[in-house]
Amino acid sequence: MAVQYKSFRDRGVYVGFHGRMVELARCRMPRRTDLDDYEALIPNWAGSDMGRSNDLVMMFADLTRWTDLIGRDRLLHQRVMEGRAKYQGHLDPIMMRELRLAVDAEAGDATDKRQAAQEMRIAAQDVQSSFLEVLAMFGRRYGKMMGSRELASVDRRILLSLNEQSPDDMLRLVRIIVGTVVKGARISREKLQSRLDGLSEFAAPICSIVVEDSSRSVGYLSRQLQLLEALDEGIADYCGESTQEFRDAGEIITYNLQTFVEYALSRARHIKKAMLDESYYLDDKRYDGLLNLIREERIKISFALDGWASHATRWLTVDEDDIPARNAVIAYILRQMPAPPRELEEDPSVQYRRDRNPMQLRARTVREFHSWMDDTLDDEIYKRVMKSRNLATTWNRRADEPNADAGAVIEKAFSGEG
Repeated sequence: MAVQYKSFRDRGVYVGFHGRMVELARCRMPRRTDLDDYEALIPNWAGSDMGRSNDLVMMFADLTRWTDLIGRDRLLHQRVMEGRAKYQGHLDPIMMRELRLAVDAEAGDATDKRQAAQEMRIAAQDVQSSFLEVLAMFGRRYGKMMGSRELASVDRRILLSLNEQSPDDMLRLVRIIVGTVVKGARISREKLQSRLDGLSEFAAPICSIVVEDSSRSVGYLSRQLQLLEALDEGIADYCGESTQEFRDAGEIITYNLQTFVEYALSRARHIKKAMLDESYYLDDKRYDGLLNLIREERIKISFALDGWASHATRWLTVDEDDIPARNAVIAYILRQMPAPPRELEEDPSVQYRRDRNPMQLRARTVREFHSWMDDTLDDEIYKRVMKSRNLATTWNRRADEPNADAGAVIEKAFSGEG
């Protein structure tokens, strides 16, 4: 179906099958109102010169008739179809990830089960880390307003480092932050802690993006963005030293990729601006509105990053000196990379790019590649990716997660004990 999708929801949600034929399959609500099943979309490399996708579209239930789904993939297919009634047809990448992790934990192989358990453990740590990051962000903002130089550069890593070296020093610093925020925002300690608890849970998946932490270590969506940034940098560096065909391909890929990244960052800045507006914290209704805003914006961020991580994993899986494999990955990404829907192109943060449609740029180049490449290397790289599936969750993970002692210090700081 040759079309430029109107929105991310129209483009569908990446499902996460492992099977070769359905690896990049997406799922969406049907366009026709008389249909009660989801639709499946399978990326088609051809596209068109009009900047459109040319995806294969079928009823989601018919995937099992189109290709064999076995084991974990069959259960994932079943659970997605069951979710149609459970979620009243709602679909977003965050919900799909939770469903996928549950299936991995239940029916996946040893790698799937281990990865699912790791993801769930990290998610719990992300909430604690998010609390410290948000608290530090407030400290920097109100510290500047109140003339406190001590808070100018404080962040989560500083707090955790202090906790390891001297819990008393951490307690003193946290009390300074809390006192500064309480005074600057005109809010009680109890209400501040309650608000921060809620914010930490809502902001955890995107925390590092929102607080503009370049490590991208807090929140699974932050780590996904880190993968995309690594992909962008890696392809730009490699293609810059390659032949003309691959320089052209690399420019198209990075141009498209950066459009999605800029959109995600613009939504994160919108969240940060609202989070630092004290008026949201002084009224229960306004605070509920803030949580709703975070929920809506993080879904937009998840859509912008959706479907890119597997391409980044593919790139990071191949050896740096394996030139044929690197070239094959670039050709694969060029064929299969997500197409920007009109919703993204119309966002003010990326409007200046509208004079160049990456899908129009792709059409000629991808056909040239297709004329002299076969699937041999694609198949080999697919096998490597399947052996390295947990790369996306372990990439550059840091060991400075908060512990129970840090939590106890925070509790003391808010309660005034110790």
